Parts: sequence; structure tokens; C-alpha cells
Amino acid sequence: MTRRLSPFLLVGAFLTACTPAADTNEAANAMASAPTVETIEDTDAINGADGPVGRLPTDDWIGRWMGPEGLFLDIQPAPDGQPGSYALTNKDNLDRQGAYVGVAEDATIRFTRDGEPLTIRPGTGAETGFKYLADKTDCLIVVAGQEGYCR
Repeated sequence: MTRRLSPFLLVGAFLTACTPAADTNEAANAMASAPTVETIEDTDAINGADGPVGRLPTDDWIGRWMGPEGLFLDIQPAPDGQPGSYALTNKDNLDRQGAYVGVAEDATIRFTRDGEPLTIRPGTGAETGFKYLADKTDCLIVVAGQEGYCR
């Protein structure tokens, strides 16, 4: 007795024989030839861990900082858009409010008020000299024990 193969089985066998070898060989070859990338942590990179490139620590101070009795320090980016330049509005006593130009220097902002060079630096509420701010931790100090502002 002879059996005849179905034409559908013959076509399937023919197609299987004509297809290229399984893609697993190609995938294995591609993985074997992929380049190895070494990750190196550069702790000396500028602004590496502090945020995006070109961002200064003082950029985090942008906004309004409050003191007692309506006193405040408002820090905004300078209108010219220069990195490290700030437009300062400061009400440092009950009788005076002024606008100043600030410039970042390391982790401080330097400005001049009434001919006196001053520095804004981070600190605590206790360093401001005001009981009202004593328990605050996110503060900027202009004159330790006399002038400071907190969030």
C-alpha cells in the first residue's frame, strides 16, 4: 500500500526548507559583537550631582523669602538672562524697600546696598537673630544675628 502525501504537506515542507536558519544565530552574533560601555563616575564634573548642567546652587533660592513684620527678600533671575545674575527686591527694614543687582559667587549671592557690599548665604532661623524665625531651617542670611529671611 502506498501513501500519497498531501500537496499541502509538501508545500509546508518546501517552505520550511527554504527559509534561512533560525534568527537565534543572528541575535547571538549581534550580542557578541555589541560594544561594552564602561560607566565612570566623575566626581569633579561641574554641577555633576547638584542638578542640570549650567544650574547654580543659588538658582534654588529664586522666589520670596519672608522675615518678621513684613520684611522680605525676593530673588528673581536677572532680566538680561545671564546665569548667576539676579534681580533682588529687599525690604530690610520698615522704612526702606529697594531693588539691587545680585551676582552668584560659589554658594552665595553678592550685592551692594547703600554702598556696603553684602553677601546672601544659606543658614538657619536661629542665625537670623529673630525669634519669629528661630525654628525655621530653610533660610537665607544677609547679616548674621540681624537680617535673615526664611521659607
